[in-house]
Amino acid sequence: MSPVTCAVLPFVLFFVYTLYRAALPKPIPGIPYHKASATRILGDAPAMVEHKRKHATTFDWMTAQGEKLNSPIVQLFLKPFSQPTVFITDPREAQDMVLRRAKDFDRSVFFYVPNHHLVQPTNEKFRQGRRLLADTMATGFLNKARFDHGNVAAPTLRRHILNLMNLWRVKTQAAEGRPFGPAEDINHMALDSIWDVAFGSQLLSLSTEIEFLKAISKFDKPTANDQPIIFPKPIYNSAVLSMKVLTHALDVTVTSPMPKQTHWLLQLTPSYRQAKAHKDQLIRERLEDAKSRLLNLDDGQNISDFVHITCATDYMVRREAQAATKENRPPQYDSLSAQDEMFGFLIGGHDTTATTLTWAVKFMADHPHVQGKLRGILHQTFGAENNVPTAEQISTAHVPYLDAVVEEMARCAGTSPAVIRTAVHDTTLLGHHIPKGVDVFMMAHGPGYMTPNTVNDSIPEHTRSESSRENKDRAIPLWDPSDVNAFRPERWIKTDDKGSDVFDVHAGPVMQFGGGLRGCFGKKLAYLEMKFFVTLLVWTYELEQVPEKLRGYEAFDSLTHKPKQCYMILKEVEKQQAE
Repeated sequence: MSPVTCAVLPFVLFFVYTLYRAALPKPIPGIPYHKASATRILGDAPAMVEHKRKHATTFDWMTAQGEKLNSPIVQLFLKPFSQPTVFITDPREAQDMVLRRAKDFDRSVFFYVPNHHLVQPTNEKFRQGRRLLADTMATGFLNKARFDHGNVAAPTLRRHILNLMNLWRVKTQAAEGRPFGPAEDINHMALDSIWDVAFGSQLLSLSTEIEFLKAISKFDKPTANDQPIIFPKPIYNSAVLSMKVLTHALDVTVTSPMPKQTHWLLQLTPSYRQAKAHKDQLIRERLEDAKSRLLNLDDGQNISDFVHITCATDYMVRREAQAATKENRPPQYDSLSAQDEMFGFLIGGHDTTATTLTWAVKFMADHPHVQGKLRGILHQTFGAENNVPTAEQISTAHVPYLDAVVEEMARCAGTSPAVIRTAVHDTTLLGHHIPKGVDVFMMAHGPGYMTPNTVNDSIPEHTRSESSRENKDRAIPLWDPSDVNAFRPERWIKTDDKGSDVFDVHAGPVMQFGGGLRGCFGKKLAYLEMKFFVTLLVWTYELEQVPEKLRGYEAFDSLTHKPKQCYMILKEVEKQQAE
């Protein structure tokens, strides 16, 4: 060995050793963790990746670590050179975090639409982004059948869901009693709906498929009646294809162990760049259309007179015009912020809802007593003359059991298995120090939500936050552990002083839409769509139970928590049954 090598080698070894030590996990004192993982550079990541490889899920593995370590709060080491990630499985503390501790924990960035309000800290830019679309969650836009001369959400949702029922009528006739998969159809319905609500124009993915299937004289069918029939697919228009590419890119990003790097690489692919460019062009064109409608007001009218609202972009440009006037600046109708708000509106408004509705099909088919009870109540409410309920009837009707079915669907689906927040400064959680910048996952599909919360009583009261202790009597009660994992809408029903059934939204914990200021912006629209879907589905069809081999409840994680299997066999509700 040369003298130079002998001189340099100790420095190289020291540098490598220093780098190795820096890459090792640095546990947060006091919070339980896997001891062996703290001695590995990759920490818990290999175990998580292996579970993902075997089961296609990660959030259930994360939830299970609390049970393995017998603690409502644990830390996992998922990335080298990074702080640990903290996970809690206690519904009461999670509720306190999202409702009362916004100054301690802000929204974490796990969504890659850079100018959308969702990725902003809770600041003025966040508030500006939310204000642009605030009117789209107002009662006048969501629930009224008409807003002057413009269609709004309720009739739009009804129209596209009925179009889905028509598609399934074509498929049911062709299937001749065989099961078929509805997941992609539901996704297309949700995309058609949110596109129409957003832009007031037709995407036509369902209509394209209906016309395509009607033109086919003979389908390839499996010999056995218990085998699912696979229907051929049409060629969709470029807008539909672009949305599919971009949604898939988000799926890949959020499920990657290195999401930022994955997102950067995806942006380099020709398919992504082409889809994004087309999406940007479409959104700019729709914003330009809305601007033209605003600027074409009659002489003597002002911005507040722009009331012929046909879609969300109309509201957005009106809001921007009002803000520009107030701030004495030129309006920016097609700013990057406006474009990303609309894209987020499209993504958030179709993929999550479609996933929940896909689970809903499974729940309804496997619980015929729920389906039958709901159908009977709907017939009593809307009349049994076989006339499909109107948008106004569905959106304004007071049907506690329908609300209970929808809420139970959301609870059991687990579409969003976790709510994520980041510590904005050094703080505490369940008596443990949480350093600034640490991500905290509130697991929303495990203990207390879908399984018994065995550690809840073991949490010392003094370790809870001050706001949690002060609001102890207002905390949402836990579910009965004996049936917490069952699909049972009746858990949401209670009897009032007059002996009437009422829907109790606070019957037990649920975290599918987050909560507080950073809760899901589109929650009201999502519930409205689920309410319309369940009503029109049960009104139109009986869902028969599919063969056991097609009935599994295993899932896979992408942008949402989706079922691996979803098939259905439909039987149209006959007129005499509705009379």
